[in-house]
Amino acid sequence: MKKIYGLVILFVSVVALNAQELDRSIRPSSAPAKEINIKDAQIFTLDNGLKVFLVEDKTTPIVYYSLRLDVKPALQGEKAGAYDMFGDVFGKATTSRSKEQLNKEIDLIGALTNVHINGGYISFLKKYEDKALELFSDILLHPAFVQQEYDLSLEKYKSYLAALADDGGDVNQRVGAALTYGKNFPAGEVTTLKTLDNIRMSDLENYYQTYFAPNVARLVIVGDVSLSEAKANAKKYFGFWKKKKVAVAQYVIPQAPQTTQVAYIVRPGAVQSFIDLTYPVYFRVGVPDYEAARLMNLILGNSGSGRLFLNLRETHSYTYGVYSKLDTDELAGRFHLTAGSSGAAAVKASVTDSALYETRNEINRLINEPVSEKELKDIKSYVVGNFARSLEQSETVASFALDIDKYNLPKDYFKNYLKRIEAVTASDIQAAAGKYLKPGNAWIVVTGDQAYAENLASLAGDQTVHFYDFDANPTEAPSTQSVDIDAETLIDRYVQALGGKTALDQIDCYVKKGDVNLMGMPLQMEEYFKKPNLQASFLLRNGQVTQQKTFDGTTLKMSGMANQELTEGPEVEKRKNEAGICPELNYVANGYTLSVGGIEKLNGSDVYVLNSTKNGKTTVSYFDKESGLKVKSVSTEDIPMAGTQTISIEYSDYRTVEGVQFPFAIKQNAGGMVMDLNINSIDVNTEIPDSIFTGVR
Repeated sequence: MKKIYGLVILFVSVVALNAQELDRSIRPSSAPAKEINIKDAQIFTLDNGLKVFLVEDKTTPIVYYSLRLDVKPALQGEKAGAYDMFGDVFGKATTSRSKEQLNKEIDLIGALTNVHINGGYISFLKKYEDKALELFSDILLHPAFVQQEYDLSLEKYKSYLAALADDGGDVNQRVGAALTYGKNFPAGEVTTLKTLDNIRMSDLENYYQTYFAPNVARLVIVGDVSLSEAKANAKKYFGFWKKKKVAVAQYVIPQAPQTTQVAYIVRPGAVQSFIDLTYPVYFRVGVPDYEAARLMNLILGNSGSGRLFLNLRETHSYTYGVYSKLDTDELAGRFHLTAGSSGAAAVKASVTDSALYETRNEINRLINEPVSEKELKDIKSYVVGNFARSLEQSETVASFALDIDKYNLPKDYFKNYLKRIEAVTASDIQAAAGKYLKPGNAWIVVTGDQAYAENLASLAGDQTVHFYDFDANPTEAPSTQSVDIDAETLIDRYVQALGGKTALDQIDCYVKKGDVNLMGMPLQMEEYFKKPNLQASFLLRNGQVTQQKTFDGTTLKMSGMANQELTEGPEVEKRKNEAGICPELNYVANGYTLSVGGIEKLNGSDVYVLNSTKNGKTTVSYFDKESGLKVKSVSTEDIPMAGTQTISIEYSDYRTVEGVQFPFAIKQNAGGMVMDLNINSIDVNTEIPDSIFTGVR
């Protein structure tokens, strides 16, 4: 069936464009490091054990209060996902205020607030101090756990799990975290549909009753607040909070593997592989080589100027982007690769092994060779610029106060941060690389087509590729049944399942209309087609067009959040080649290379796998062995400023319209953005004005 993902791709590309950071390859000029003027926190403790930190700042009318718990909660076990749900339900209402009333009162004073499993914050204008603190303390100390919010959260996480299964980058991160930390450590626990079904509202309430207590909390105040005001406010709004004995869980501290292990999660037909090199590491603020390790990792995988990016993208064109992260944690940090803000790095499937070899080469180069003075100077300038900008945020100042107390750091630790950065030498960088980079004691985690798995055996210490499922459980390598059907015969079976070529040829045009759920947002969709290849798609909200994509046979127009008009290129060619109810009929004539990949299992049923390739892009289609109908397709799209995104579309609820089978339920996952489309009506051979295909609706 005809693909419908154009409008969502447009939406994804705009979101990605707006989310991009500034070009970090342009370094600000450096200056001699000096002590930073960060005010010391004034500290006092309430009778109930709440420790309060005040950082006075009379230069801003904004006041910031942050409360942070310091707890080690019990593992979730068979109820994994409960802590995520807690963050959804907690803070939505209080025992005296409904959700609507609470939101209204917060909006009336223009406050910004957020609460979560470890506390929360509120920022507000000084003149609204009493009202803001009354609201903040009510949220934190008198929460109401509302069943409706619980139900919404449960449905959200179930939908998220279903969508995540189609996103190779997220699957890789999920399995990678479980292998890195182990399932007996908080960061390694795996949420499944079964564990979600085990969660009850009482579990969320019990977490609050067990771990929210003043004697395990720190309250940080930043702004134009005097010490006497801070003491009065803390006592008034938090002094009656009763202390309690809080349980402290003991965890199995994760260790890096003795030798590098290769873990493979199979995604049949994937044209990209998602890669990670990950292991736990003890790394937190305050360790003696913290600054050297940070600079080392930034040189390796900071941004467009990082060595990994320059090698894998600029030199070899293996990937759109790859970066490294060295995460801090009180108990166990983590080194790993990312594609940027989230998800594992994606590389072309055919170069999976090469990309990992180059990654390891860059890591070893940092271990074995000193960095150049220019690299060191540039990365120091980058850190200085970022640090200066971070001081403009109250959250940063608050985190400094918390870290100094939590990790028993010197009072001037952050004041002298830039001095320590400036003192780092190339030898320090190399020493940090030798300590924190462990290419021989890592998990290499790959999500991709099975055909490329065995190429990675030589990277493993045991010369073996181990397979894992979506939930990070060891599994056998999937087997693919051989078939005695060729691509042309498979397409012919599909055509017959749809109703036959004669019935398809009799449909000259059609109009589809339906309801869309886009990540919880209700929308409407209209889609038009007229032979030979005229197409138009409109996404509407409350009857108003928000995005549209039209093709009149010559010009492709996209408008909404961004405007684009094309008369040539891959997108235009795609419109021409993949128009109509069954574009597969013309694949051979349009120059596609076809192959049958075998028989696989999909949602418990046997499916034939068809690979169709043109201009280096492969679409993998799955056809039910019994019915012959297409049930899924997976392809990739190059999204501006977001890189290559995997597009997965599932087709179901086929119904006959004028002798032809149409899917009335379509689910699409475009780079983690899930769209559910339910068709309400399909009208065939109806009057459609040509103006529709130029965008005039």
